[in-house]
Amino acid sequence: MNLVLINKEESTHGIPLEDPRAIHLTQTVGLQPGKTFFVGIKNEFRGLATIQKISPWLIFTVEWEKEKQARLPLELLVGLPRPQTAKKILYDAASLGLSKIIFFVSEKGDPGYLSSSLWKNNEWEDFLLRGAEQACSCLVPEIIHVSSMEEGVKLLHPQSWRVSLDPYIAKESLKTKTRELSFGTLAIGPERGWSDDERTVLKTNGFSFYHLGNRILRVETACIAGSVLMLSELNAWQAHRNLIS
Repeated sequence: MNLVLINKEESTHGIPLEDPRAIHLTQTVGLQPGKTFFVGIKNEFRGLATIQKISPWLIFTVEWEKEKQARLPLELLVGLPRPQTAKKILYDAASLGLSKIIFFVSEKGDPGYLSSSLWKNNEWEDFLLRGAEQACSCLVPEIIHVSSMEEGVKLLHPQSWRVSLDPYIAKESLKTKTRELSFGTLAIGPERGWSDDERTVLKTNGFSFYHLGNRILRVETACIAGSVLMLSELNAWQAHRNLIS
């Protein structure tokens, strides 16, 4: 991990040595008093932590950054995939810096996926946090579940560049947006693809259909490939800045 997520209380009182984060820092990385590491509070500020002492708790002071990271202007609308696929999407979307993911129960999908431990036991949040830590970020996407695409489109950004990837009917590859917009929405179907009714809903709600070449991609691959292309077209990439300037 490139950043350790903590809460406000831990920023003052430290982390127990048996905590996996403390074990990673003291044993795996081998940090000693006087050494530094990056921390962040979920959806708040990042900071540079300096270890003061290790026993009986890992105690550190933090110099916080002056302004928060910015969220990237892109959201995902995704047909609920199998849990193993959802884990990859959660991790990579958080690492990339997307703002929101709306998972909807698609007509060709399996609603039983919602009964998995990933969603029932809140395991999903761990994948978001790990993705953010990998990216040296404390921002995690908002996660929403709805029972249909119709519900999902009501929650989308009202003025976004709306793209649906569909290799079966799209005539053009994903390309430059046709008008100047500052936010994007990417719709990705489930493993079995869109139904005709879902395509109609997408068209009615302003989505354009594009493909990513003559290949059928896995859902998680399409999410990341489409997101990267859209963020580039939105001119959303931010230059790296030192955490503490």
